[in-house]
Amino acid sequence: MKIKKHNWTSFIISGDKITVITDPQELNKSGLSFTKAKADVVLFSDPDLKMHTDILKKEGIEKKVVPDKRDSIIEISTPGEFEIGGLMIRRPVRTNFYLIDEQNLRVMYMGLAGKDFDPKDVEDVGDVDVLIAPIGNGDMFLNYETLEKVFSEVDPQILIPCGLKEDGAKLGNELKSRDDFINHFGFSNISDESYITVKPRNNEKEETPMEVIFL
Repeated sequence: MKIKKHNWTSFIISGDKITVITDPQELNKSGLSFTKAKADVVLFSDPDLKMHTDILKKEGIEKKVVPDKRDSIIEISTPGEFEIGGLMIRRPVRTNFYLIDEQNLRVMYMGLAGKDFDPKDVEDVGDVDVLIAPIGNGDMFLNYETLEKVFSEVDPQILIPCGLKEDGAKLGNELKSRDDFINHFGFSNISDESYITVKPRNNEKEETPMEVIFL
């Protein structure tokens, strides 16, 4: 599985047979660069988006996200379980995060988790290899205290941050920066990559510090 940041809280997650993009509508609102993306599945985690179809069109971005390996794009905006092209995509009831499984590899995407996020909602998600989470605190996203509880419950091998203070971003007030986040949590295992390729975990999870990768 390959994971690449498209911008803001939007990521492109490529499995063997299909490609997923997350929250392109938020990227469109952010004011940051939004190049055309290819995807087969679009995940919307905005709780205000309750439509089932044609969200891309209603958000005015249908020309910015085009099909990759399929003839048409599947849009997911509600809780449920969806098996598509070898990926199992789940959104638990009363939450707006997604679990994306390929074989025994699990990615958890919580890009729009807000101030009211309840860390109890992640108590039963199981082993998570990659956690994509907003780290900006501020008015839009969960605060550092809640984020710390999520880290403790999920215990991911890799954290990919998003939703932080960025030059040119029009969304969010008083968002924390990358340095604010690092200094607060004291992380030392940090790297920058253009993308990551994640392989299925071993049967026994290695006891290693969480790796923070900025894309």
